[in-house]
Amino acid sequence: MGLFDYLEEKRNEAVRRRRLREASKIFTGVALGALGGILFAPQEGKKTREEIADKSKYAANQAINAANDAKDTIQFKAYQAGEQAKKTYEDLRERAAVRKLEFDEDVEVAKAKAKAIGEVVKAGAEDIKEDVENTTDEVKSTATNVKDDLKKGAKDIKDEAKKSSENVKETVEETKKDVEKHTK
Repeated sequence: MGLFDYLEEKRNEAVRRRRLREASKIFTGVALGALGGILFAPQEGKKTREEIADKSKYAANQAINAANDAKDTIQFKAYQAGEQAKKTYEDLRERAAVRKLEFDEDVEVAKAKAKAIGEVVKAGAEDIKEDVENTTDEVKSTATNVKDDLKKGAKDIKDEAKKSSENVKETVEETKKDVEKHTK
């Protein structure tokens, strides 16, 4: 999974959270409508109160279950994102190792050519040595840049997972408050 796939997954996750909030609003409206229907139904007061209590408990349980499901889903998605970040990090690390190995092989080839050329033309040996050193510095610089990019990417993913977790907590609290508010 690449960066674009990761970003697409994050966008889809935001859409799911928005839909969950909308669904909870609809559920709350239905619950309030049912409660209003019970209140205005022609029954004796004790029976109506019992029905209201039963419906309220049912609605509260449904809301808690929905919130728990949403929390579990978001935690799972955050876990998946973390796993994907680890995988991406490992992939980049493997690529860097392969490039280093290729570079080491290239250095060995360059050394052999330098020795052969040195035997033929000793004056050109200093230029080849300088080129090899420059290439080594560039590879070291590239490796450092890759390392820095990996650290930043891991931090960004960690921050995003933390934000997602906080959003879940807020959604659960909002849903819990709505349920408590409507059950009173």
